[in-house]
Amino acid sequence: MIVSLHAWLFDVYPVSDGVALWFIDCDGRRHRCWYAFRPSFFLHLSRNDARRAATLAARCPVQVTLEAATRMEIYSGDTLDVLRVYVHDALRFAAAVRFFEKFFPHFAFYNSDLLVPQLFLYDTQLFPLGFGEYRVDETGRVVDWTLQDDRDAVDYEIPPLTVLHLRNANDLVPPKYQRTLQLEVAYDGASYTLEQDGPAEVIESLNWHLHRCDPDIIVSEYGDATLLPKITGLAQQLRMPLLLNRDVASSYRTTKESSFFQYGKIVHKDGAFELAGRWHIDQENSFTVAEADLDGLYEMARLTQMPGQRQSRASIGTSMSSLQLSWAYRHGVLIPAKKREPEEFKSAETLLMADRGGLIFNPPLGYHEDVAELDFVSMYPTIMVEHNVSPETINCRCCNNGRVPELGYTVCERREGIVPATLRSVVKKRSFYKQQKKKYKGKDERLYRKYDHRQNALKWMLVSCFGYLGYKNARFGRIEAHESVNAFSRDAILTAKEVAERAGYHLMHAIIDCVWLKKPGAKERDYEELARAIGATVGIDISLEGIYNWILFPASKQDPAITTANRYAGWYTHGEAKIRGIEARRHDTCAFVKRMQAQMLDRLSDAKNVEEVKTRVPELLEIVRDHVAMLRSGRANPMDLVLRRNLTREAEEYTTNTVSAVVSKMLHATGVHLATGEMVEFIILDRTGKRKPEKAKPLALYAFEDGYDIDQYVEFALKAAETMLSPFGWDAEKLEEMTGGGKKGGRVRKRPAVRELQTVLWGMNKE
Repeated sequence: MIVSLHAWLFDVYPVSDGVALWFIDCDGRRHRCWYAFRPSFFLHLSRNDARRAATLAARCPVQVTLEAATRMEIYSGDTLDVLRVYVHDALRFAAAVRFFEKFFPHFAFYNSDLLVPQLFLYDTQLFPLGFGEYRVDETGRVVDWTLQDDRDAVDYEIPPLTVLHLRNANDLVPPKYQRTLQLEVAYDGASYTLEQDGPAEVIESLNWHLHRCDPDIIVSEYGDATLLPKITGLAQQLRMPLLLNRDVASSYRTTKESSFFQYGKIVHKDGAFELAGRWHIDQENSFTVAEADLDGLYEMARLTQMPGQRQSRASIGTSMSSLQLSWAYRHGVLIPAKKREPEEFKSAETLLMADRGGLIFNPPLGYHEDVAELDFVSMYPTIMVEHNVSPETINCRCCNNGRVPELGYTVCERREGIVPATLRSVVKKRSFYKQQKKKYKGKDERLYRKYDHRQNALKWMLVSCFGYLGYKNARFGRIEAHESVNAFSRDAILTAKEVAERAGYHLMHAIIDCVWLKKPGAKERDYEELARAIGATVGIDISLEGIYNWILFPASKQDPAITTANRYAGWYTHGEAKIRGIEARRHDTCAFVKRMQAQMLDRLSDAKNVEEVKTRVPELLEIVRDHVAMLRSGRANPMDLVLRRNLTREAEEYTTNTVSAVVSKMLHATGVHLATGEMVEFIILDRTGKRKPEKAKPLALYAFEDGYDIDQYVEFALKAAETMLSPFGWDAEKLEEMTGGGKKGGRVRKRPAVRELQTVLWGMNKE
C-alpha cells in the first residue's frame, strides 16, 4: 500500500540500507522514512588499474559494485572514462574509499570525500525543507516523489517547527569553565531551570521537557563543546535513557574540534554534536545563526543542499563549495577529492601586475563635511557573473581574447563557468530580499526581520565567494581567476574616478568597491545622477549610501601623519552613523572604552558640519575626563574591563610570559584545556608584571578584590579619545595632562562584599 505525504523534508542521515528521511507534514506530524540509496565515487584509472580495481572490489570489506561510466573533467572539458564504485552500506562509505586509497593515488579519486547525505541530496536534487508529495510504502520506504518546491524560490513556506532552547543558567562565563552546570530549558514562551537535587533527577526532568515539547530544533549555548557531551556522558554513567535523539535507534554524530588560520588569525571551531531526527544548533558554534538567525539558516540549508545541522556549523566557504558541488553533480562534472590545479607559470612582470589586491586611495586626515559615499552593489560577485570569471574559464584552451584588464588573461566565450552559474541565482535572490526588507520596514516587523535575515545570510556568501576563489584548498579555486576579479575591480574603481572627476567631483577616498566623493553644492539628486552615469559606464550598479554631515578619517596608530583605509566614523544627513575600524567597533576593545567612545560619537550626532563638531570638543573632553576619573578612582566595574583575545597556541607551548600565556596557563592549572584559536576573557591586573607575576586573570577565576591595572586601562581610554580628538590637537599625551595624569595609579584593589569575593568559576553558594 502506497501512502502520499504532502510534507517538507526535514532531516537526512545515513543508515545501513541507505538514508533515513524525516518529514513534517502539513498537520505538523513527523514521519521517519528511509530510501534505498547507494552512495558512489569515481576512479579514473588506466586499463590495467581498472582490471585491478575489479579484483580488489571482491576483497573490499564493504560490499561494492563497479560500473563503467563517463564524466567530464572541469578544467580541460574532456570526457573521461571512469569507474563508478557503488557502496552498498551507506554507513561504511568512507571505509570503502579508504580501502581503495591503499592501492591507487589520490588524484585518481573523484566524489570520494563527500558526505553521504549531501551525495543523496545532489543525486536526487532534493533539499532540506523542500516541500513535495512523497510516496511511501508500508515499510516506510520512499518509493518516489513529486517535488513542489524549488531551491531558487523566494516565497517559500517553512514547516511548523518547534524549538527548545537549552543553556546553562549561570551564563556569566561559558560552561566550559564551570565544574557544575545548572540547565535551563525554554519553549512555548516559558523557561524552566532544572533544580533537582541529584543528577538522575536532572536527566529525568530533561527527558520530561523533551517529551513534552518534542522539539524539532534544539538551540543551545555551548552545546557542542560542553552541554551535550556532559549530559550524554552523565546519562551513560547512570545507565539512563535520554530523549535527545528523536530516532532512538540511531547514535549521535560527533566531529573533532579544529584550529585553523583565517584571514590572518588563528580560529578555533568546536566539534559538532549532531542528533538524529532533530536538529541541534549550537548558536555559539554557528556563524550563520549568529549573523542571520534561524531564518538565515533555513535559507542557506535550502540553497546549499546541506542538512540543517551541518549547514549551521559550516563556514561560508563550505556553503559556497556545496553550491558548486551540486552544480557539478547535476552536469556530470567530476569533483576532485583534492585540489589539483597548480598555479600557472608567470613572468616576473606578470607576477608583479597580477599579485595585487583591490584598489585603495587613502583619505585625507581629519574631519570633513558634505562627503558622499557610493558603493558598488555586490561588485565582486557581479564581476564573476558578468565577465564569466571561473577557474576553468580563465586562460582556457579554446579562446584567445586577452579580456582581463592589465593582465591580458583570456576568458572563455564558449561555456559558462561553474562560479558564475552558481552565483547568478544568489545575487538575484539577495536583491529580491533586500527589496522586500525595504518594503516592510516600519510596516511589518516579522516580515522585515525574515527578509533581513535571509538577505544577510546570502550577503556573507557573496562577500566570501571572491576569497574562496583564490583559497589554496578550494576544489574549484584558481589563483588566476582570483587575480582576474581584482583586475576587473581595479579597472572599475579607476573608471568611476574618471567619470566623477569629469563631472567636477573630487575623490576623497576609495577602497575596493566604495568611493567617497565631494563637490561643493552637490545635492542628493546630483550624486544619484552621478551613480547612474558610473553604473552605465562600468557595467556594475552603484548606489548612494548617503551624504555625511561630517566624517572622520583618524590617524594611523603607527604613523600620526597618515590615515588608514578602513578606519573612519561619521554621521549621515539621514540620521544614521557609520563606524568602521575604530575602538567602538573592535572586538578587542573592552566595554568601558567602547562606551566612552560611543558617548563621544553620540554627542556629535546632531553636528551639521565640521565647525559644529569643533564647538563640541569641550563636551567631548568632559566625557573623557569623567571616564578616566572613574578608572583612577577604582570605581569602574571590572566586568566592563574584560578583554578578549584568541590564543595563538596552547598553554604549554608558550615560551614568553605574555598576558595570553599567563591567562592560558592559569586556566590550564585548574584543569581547563583551551585549544589554539579559542577565545579567552581576562582582566589586566598588572601589565608590566613588576608588582606581581600574574599580569592578568581570566574572567573565570577573577574575584572583585583582584582589582585592575589603572594605568593600562587609562591608556586604553586615552588612545580611544585620541582617535576622536587628535585632529583638534589633543593627542594621548596632552589628554593625560588634561585628566590629571603624571602620577601613576598602579593596580587598584577594592574590598567588596563577601558575596562578590567568590570566584566566578565555582559559582555562587546557595544562601
